Amino acid sequence: MKNPNLTTLLISAALFLGLGVSNLLHAQGTYRLTGKPVLTVMGGSTIHDWEMSSAQSQGRAEILVDGTSLKHVKSANVTMKAESLKSGKDKMDGIAYDALKTKKHPDILFTLTSFKSLGGNKGLATGNLTIAGTTKPVAFKVESSTKGDMVYLSGETAIKFTDFNITPPTAMLGTIKTSNDLKLLFKVNFQQAVLQ
Repeated sequence: MKNPNLTTLLISAALFLGLGVSNLLHAQGTYRLTGKPVLTVMGGSTIHDWEMSSAQSQGRAEILVDGTSLKHVKSANVTMKAESLKSGKDKMDGIAYDALKTKKHPDILFTLTSFKSLGGNKGLATGNLTIAGTTKPVAFKVESSTKGDMVYLSGETAIKFTDFNITPPTAMLGTIKTSNDLKLLFKVNFQQAVLQ
């Protein structure tokens, strides 16, 4: 070699760039809930199906992204005001809030305990869900996608009112009865937090 210093410099630069790319491909970071997260509760009754939705939540997560794929969620927590759930009918909302004991327990909470990749863009997010002051383990089937510093997640799970010590609501002196079975669906966006 005519110039050993130049060779050393080129090798060092290649190693540096290689490590930089590797770190980008396997970047774990803190992400915060952004935009308008949507949580929908769907159920039935003796007269019709119903749903309530909220677009007001706060949360953060530690997420590992590999290239353009979500590989792992190390931790996550989401908090939502129970009274942000709306059906479009004030009377129904009031009955729901009574059942959810929102005066005593204003928040609905989810804390992730484990995340398992199921291949492709699918995964299983297991955690503790707290409703009306009662905490139970739940598992959400989730789908994910990424773009830039954004991670998009959607999923669903089935629960029951009685899982959370809630008596299924009734109306019209008990003539209208709500089904015990519920479906929870969510669609949220997490954005990587900027280091201060």
